[in-house]
Amino acid sequence: MKYKTIREGQQGLVTNHLGESLVVAGPCRLFLYRERIRMLNRITASQLQYLMIRHKDGEVEHRPGPCELFINPLEHETVKAIDMISLDANQMLVVYNQKEGNIQRRIVQGPILFAPTAHEWLHEFKWHGSDPNNKARMIPGKDVFNKLRVVPQHFYYNVNEVRTKDDVTLRVKLMIFYELRDVETMLVQTHDPIADFVNAVCSDVIAFAATITYEKLLKQTSVLSKLSTYSQLMRRSKHIGFEVTKVVYRGYHAAESLQTMHDKAIQARTELRLNTDLEEMRQKCEQMKLSKEVDRVEKQQQKQEAEAQHKHALERTNASTQRQCAEILHRAQLEKEALWDQARLDAAKGAKHADLEYLKGLKDLGVDLTRYLVRKQSRNAVDEEVEISAEQ
Repeated sequence: MKYKTIREGQQGLVTNHLGESLVVAGPCRLFLYRERIRMLNRITASQLQYLMIRHKDGEVEHRPGPCELFINPLEHETVKAIDMISLDANQMLVVYNQKEGNIQRRIVQGPILFAPTAHEWLHEFKWHGSDPNNKARMIPGKDVFNKLRVVPQHFYYNVNEVRTKDDVTLRVKLMIFYELRDVETMLVQTHDPIADFVNAVCSDVIAFAATITYEKLLKQTSVLSKLSTYSQLMRRSKHIGFEVTKVVYRGYHAAESLQTMHDKAIQARTELRLNTDLEEMRQKCEQMKLSKEVDRVEKQQQKQEAEAQHKHALERTNASTQRQCAEILHRAQLEKEALWDQARLDAAKGAKHADLEYLKGLKDLGVDLTRYLVRKQSRNAVDEEVEISAEQ
């Protein structure tokens, strides 16, 4: 016999000697006689969790948080607090539900905090995934997940044992970009889309390489980055609800011996190309020097010709100027002589006119002009004789 106190917020399971049990919630004080008490463990779930309760009768209950529960070993098999599933805007879940014997499927699109009910379960995807030690190698069943991403994604893959038309074996390195378009189609048509991509791209690359030689393949590697080369990949991706947006060719790898031969050939071609480039540059320099020399000679000739033309123009200008000056002087001399002649004529006319007026005046005075003129003429003759004698 003893007393037992159950504090507030606690619960206990009291069992008597007959095996009967009773859950007692605090606060209370019990007197135990031929009884024993077992304190019940308390479990809680936050607003980001839910409680998964498995009852003794096999029923499973999901109780979303925030909530609490005292684990009763007589009723509960297990009780767990499980985090809700957080979905981003580019994630979704495929959820199955059983109602009245029928299985239904629905798509849950993020962003959301999702807690499945007791009658629901999530689709588990198991796809090919990249090898951690070799990102270009795919391992079956490597990626196991429930959250389905609907954003553009990519993966690396190396297509091995690619044989060309001339029996050269290569490894072609690719990077494939894809995006999920139709979830329902994907769920119906495939269980591993990455495996479908790998198989389809292998078929396309092998079919492409089988029709051309090694040398042509090296010259046409840009074709391996075009979607038109991957017809099977495009058809298969569309059939399973995906879209392949881009395929990037990342190079190739050949056998060591072939690679060594190819490297030597590349080295030789590069050396020849460099020598050719150097020779072309040297020829261009010589041609440029010759062209510049010809231009310089032509410019010197043009300069000399321009100087000669300028000199001739100056001479012609000087001659023309001198000729014009001579003509001006000659015209001035002629004008001067004409003026002098005119002046003498005018003077003579004036003298004659004066004589005439003088004679008219004498006539008016009654002088006999005939006797006057004869006497004047005789006097002038005597004066001339005197002047001639004096000079002698």
